[in-house]
Amino acid sequence: MTAQKLETKTTLVNDRVRFSGRARNNPSVQMDYFPPFGDGDGYTGLEMLLLSLSGCSCTAIKVLLQKMDKTVEGLTVEASGTRQEAAPYGFSRIDLMYTLTSPDAEDADFEKAIRLAETSMCPVWAMLKGNVEIVENHLLIKA
Repeated sequence: MTAQKLETKTTLVNDRVRFSGRARNNPSVQMDYFPPFGDGDGYTGLEMLLLSLSGCSCTAIKVLLQKMDKTVEGLTVEASGTRQEAAPYGFSRIDLMYTLTSPDAEDADFEKAIRLAETSMCPVWAMLKGNVEIVENHLLIKA
């Protein structure tokens, strides 16, 4: 794979800390912070990070399961982050709970896909690993 440059643009939209951001021609996302700094009318940076890790890892898991010829009828991840108690208040731990609905995948298939997402397929996970404790759990629902 050749190096790719990804670009975004983020613009202040009010006199507080609300920003609008977008990449390529996709719809914009609203980012804001909780009062008293902002109005809470958008995602915080750390929420965006959780969404980024969730989307990246789920994409990898879905692609890997498809390559294993497994049917994916549903795939969700619930992510929660525990913030550090001192500035800059980043995450000290992220918990991920994956739920797969599939008639033909086995738990071993799901576990393999998650491990491969973590170790070689999800760049967001790779960037966080070593800086944040990431704890993964999963549930397979046979459809």
